[in-house]
Amino acid sequence: MTEQLKAQFTQRIVELQQRISAIHNDFADGRDADWSEQAGERENEEVLNALESEAKVEIQHLSNAITRMENGSYGICQTCGEEIAKQRLAVQPAATNCIQCAD
Repeated sequence: MTEQLKAQFTQRIVELQQRISAIHNDFADGRDADWSEQAGERENEEVLNALESEAKVEIQHLSNAITRMENGSYGICQTCGEEIAKQRLAVQPAATNCIQCAD
């Protein structure tokens, strides 16, 4: 099961990296000369920056989960050392804490 999850996480990381590349390409296009267009572009840039930040955070969480899979600590709460419920991992596969410690 962990090999399948690792493959899913790796695929998701690739997708997120492609999204980040697309965002960088969009920024590289430059700005329009029209002031009103520039205002809209600035708003777009704020959204793209937020999406890029979210993608980077998700990549880090997934990379950390892959590392935990490789060292045998995946599915173990980092706070109390108990097993993380499979239902929690199904909803949040990169979870580092059991539901009690997450609260």
